[in-house]
Formats: sequence, structure tokens, C-alpha cells
Amino acid sequence: MADESRTIKAMMKRFLTSKEAADYLGITENELIDLSRANQIIAYKIGGIYTRFKVDDLEIYRRKGVTKGSKKHNNGHFDNIIDFFYFNDFYIYSSIIIAVLLYFIFKNP
Repeated sequence: MADESRTIKAMMKRFLTSKEAADYLGITENELIDLSRANQIIAYKIGGIYTRFKVDDLEIYRRKGVTKGSKKHNNGHFDNIIDFFYFNDFYIYSSIIIAVLLYFIFKNP
């Protein structure tokens, strides 16, 4: 009975939740779900409800080197533009406000 319990626990250790799998790959859960929908990573339904990922499958995907931050990860131009505005939005909004204020200050009466 104890051996059977250890075997089941060892089997379950090989399966990770979405959050654990995303952390393992260094990506977000949404990116992981997108990868599983694109059939790049195999997702397993446990009990028809819970989505789990095998460590072996994640390791194979990780060895391909296609995770974000690797040289093989190809950000499109649109992704780069979105990232630029996301990380620089404060400076963009500040510049617009300063330009509008300067316009009204130096506008001819």
C-alpha cells in the first residue's frame, strides 16, 4: 500500500499546474495556454477538468530554446511596438502634456 502511494505521488510530481509550468519555462500562464492551443506544448486534462503539463514535455520545449528571452524567440515588429509603448507610456504622456502646456503658454493672445 505504501509503495502504491509513493508511485502515485511520483507520477503526480511529473505533472505541473499551469502556473508551475509557466514558471518553469519563464513565461506567463497566458503564453503557456497559447502554446498549448497551438500544439507546441502538450496539455493533459486530468479528470476532464484540470489542465496539467508533463515536465518531460516542458523540458523538450525548453531545450528547443524558443522561450522568451532566448535568441530563437522571434518578437514581431508589432510586439516590439507594443512593448515600447508599454514600458515608455509615462514619458510619452508626460511629453504630450508638456507640449500642450507650452502651446497654451506661448500662444499669441
